[in-house]
Amino acid sequence: MSKAKVLLVGSSFSAATLFFALKKYGFHMSVCGKIETDPCHQYADASCFIDYSQPENLIEVVESGEFDFLVPSCNDYSYMSCASIASSFKFPGFDKFEVAKTLHTKNAFRTITADLSLSAPGFVELREGQTVDSGLLHYPILVKPIDSFSGRGMSKVLTPDLLSKAVHDARQASRSGDVVLEEFVDGSLHSHSAWLQEGCVALDFFVDEFCTVYPYQVNCSNHPSSLPLEIRSNVRNSINRIASKLNLADGLIHTQFMVSGNDFWIIETMRRCPGDLYGSLVARSTGIDYADLFVRPFLGKGLPEQLPEIKSQPYGRHTVSVDQQLAYFSFSNSIPAERVDIVPLKGSGENLHAAPFDKLGILFAKFRDQETMLSTTPRLADFVKINQLGVNN
Repeated sequence: MSKAKVLLVGSSFSAATLFFALKKYGFHMSVCGKIETDPCHQYADASCFIDYSQPENLIEVVESGEFDFLVPSCNDYSYMSCASIASSFKFPGFDKFEVAKTLHTKNAFRTITADLSLSAPGFVELREGQTVDSGLLHYPILVKPIDSFSGRGMSKVLTPDLLSKAVHDARQASRSGDVVLEEFVDGSLHSHSAWLQEGCVALDFFVDEFCTVYPYQVNCSNHPSSLPLEIRSNVRNSINRIASKLNLADGLIHTQFMVSGNDFWIIETMRRCPGDLYGSLVARSTGIDYADLFVRPFLGKGLPEQLPEIKSQPYGRHTVSVDQQLAYFSFSNSIPAERVDIVPLKGSGENLHAAPFDKLGILFAKFRDQETMLSTTPRLADFVKINQLGVNN
């Protein structure tokens, strides 16, 4: 009997955990991604070297491959290209394409939060060619491309005279040229990974997040979170309302939000798997196989009937990055943890570009207690020393 065939749309290191989660089911594994040296290509049964951000390229691969399942990976381009063709080929696990666009496009998502009267920053949508006008928004303002990720093209504007340049920069980082002007809210940053089942949150995890090198790219995070139960409950309720409004398919919905005191603001949400081995942080802390939970809906499977009891251990994650380009030689860490695991992403002698466009590696730190985790995680970058090529070596 021939194996079922799966196409994983994405080939980078972030997609590798999904690849091996799928491989455990015994599938014939095909991978697409344009960089031939990417990790998943090294282990796949078949590879397609395409730019999957263009749906027509993905359609051509799917039409020629007779795949049973289509699985997106850890970026918006992968998920949106998959969602655009999923219904035509009857692949399970995806929302309708219009729903996917609503969730993954910043301006459309802001409209949904407004319609539902959910707590979210005030915003103004600015189409390409429109005159820059912040309207009734209060400064400071965040200017965002509607279709970028990792904080690319984002900037904080303090006064109206700086707005035009910020909009220009955001448009340069956007494929569509459209941007969102959003009121800046001050508080702590957090994320919520929730699995929907029959339209409601059935399982979830909260993570504390910090941006300490590039202002709008998370580089430090920890699980379990320090959030109070009331905030968690209110965030779940908001996600349930979004799921009901949009009739979302079962599976992961991942949300970032800000908290100040008893108030919170939803920043963005997505249905793709978060990158930079976010799921590995949750898996190490809880023992739950995050990658397997993510891929199951795309295989026509629900949550497992029985999940292991969750007893969270204090873990931190640090994405090592720099604010100025350098020639990387080596690095070391002095994180006050019981154990530090390192996932290297650069070789000695390679250029390390400034965040948010590059990263050196990812560290996972197991702490002896939650107090140490909470006090150390926001400062993880302080415990990492990066040595440059030709400097004291």
